[in-house]
Amino acid sequence: MQMATTVGVIAVGVATDSNTALVGAAATAMLVVNLPNSRTAEKEADRIGIELAARAGYDPKAAAMLWQKMGEVSKSSVPQFLSTHPAPDNRQEKLTRLAVKMEQYYDPDGEHPVYQMN
Repeated sequence: MQMATTVGVIAVGVATDSNTALVGAAATAMLVVNLPNSRTAEKEADRIGIELAARAGYDPKAAAMLWQKMGEVSKSSVPQFLSTHPAPDNRQEKLTRLAVKMEQYYDPDGEHPVYQMN
């Protein structure tokens, strides 16, 4: 996807022979292609992370609490569509829903993996 976006931006620049058009195409590609893909990757990382944490013995509800705290201290007011990350409120909501699904992996009394240093 990244390669196709780059080729498209270059094609606009060559076809129009205009720096303004090239900058506009690059900005549009960033808003339409790159940023949404980055947010998708972040959402996938959240899902994988909460599952791994639950399997390792961490309460999956803690992930949503973390993002609640992050939202409270966040100074950023960038709209989500201009960001590479989901908004803290959206992320907290999604993690709250995921926590319910991840409860099956969380057993506070179970045996948990432990890293052994040699």
